[in-house]
Amino acid sequence: MHELRLLLASRKLFSNWLSAGVKYFLVKHGISSGNIGVRYGSGEFALRPKVYSFMVNAFCDGVLKEIHVGSGGELLGRLWGAVDLVIKGGEGILRMPDGVLLTFESFDQAVFAETWFYEIHFLGFDLSGWFVLDVGAFVGDTALYYARRGAFVVAVEPVPGNFELMLRNLELNPDLKSRILPINAAVGGEDGLVELSCEAPVDVSASIYSPGRLKFKVRSVRLSTLLKEIERMGVDLNSFKVRVLKMDCKGCEYDVIEEVDALKLFDVIKIEYSGYLRNKTYRELKEALERLGYRCRVWAHHERALEIGLDKHGTLTCTRGCEAVR
Repeated sequence: MHELRLLLASRKLFSNWLSAGVKYFLVKHGISSGNIGVRYGSGEFALRPKVYSFMVNAFCDGVLKEIHVGSGGELLGRLWGAVDLVIKGGEGILRMPDGVLLTFESFDQAVFAETWFYEIHFLGFDLSGWFVLDVGAFVGDTALYYARRGAFVVAVEPVPGNFELMLRNLELNPDLKSRILPINAAVGGEDGLVELSCEAPVDVSASIYSPGRLKFKVRSVRLSTLLKEIERMGVDLNSFKVRVLKMDCKGCEYDVIEEVDALKLFDVIKIEYSGYLRNKTYRELKEALERLGYRCRVWAHHERALEIGLDKHGTLTCTRGCEAVR
């Protein structure tokens, strides 16, 4: 019934909606192969099956509001009235409100909304001269978001699939790529190897503290080890006017918080804490940082934080000797 509903919804997208839908059904079930040919207006376009499926689902859900043909012959769509979906040569590219480009495969509705619509990662309009250590960088969305505002970013991501997409996203943004240093590693309480669990090759919720059907070993480094590694790469942290540690590492924050000397290097520490994974609360994080002279506030960055309970999931923003972030 779901597939029938999608097929019927596609009548308002493509003039050859029936033949395109049948072709997609055959490709999806391995009976046929190749791209999905669609007609819109006077133009004909060959879409990769995943792009076709995404467009139809997004239109059916009310996310994709409109499509039209661009001046260069590309097919253009608007998601939420703010994000451009650019389709050329069958491939889809996402153009965010600030101009950042991301691969179609990078799409995660919740992540994109948090970064570009709700701006929960906001640090300032002008981050020139700022250093951001982005621990748990996913597909590079926050790294590009900060770099667009002028920061130099070290983007640390352990999941191989996420990291591969990050590298592709950096290539799509050559004007920002030089300000982002990607590192494929996990940050934790020890140097060595750790086992990550996730549900899919590209997964924003991967953690060493939660179950998942996919498991793999990744390199793990302590925060102090990572900082030394960054300095060996030629990055002088003392040359920046503001240094930020941003962590979204699904539980590793409780290990990192023990590295007092390393933490003191940062003016701003912003943690999306996941205490529910370790039966911990934000309080030990907040108390440890306040002992170091930071001023902290706790807030809910999305509805799930309220569902779980702010004690065990939310965002902790702490500053010391810096009034840039409230």
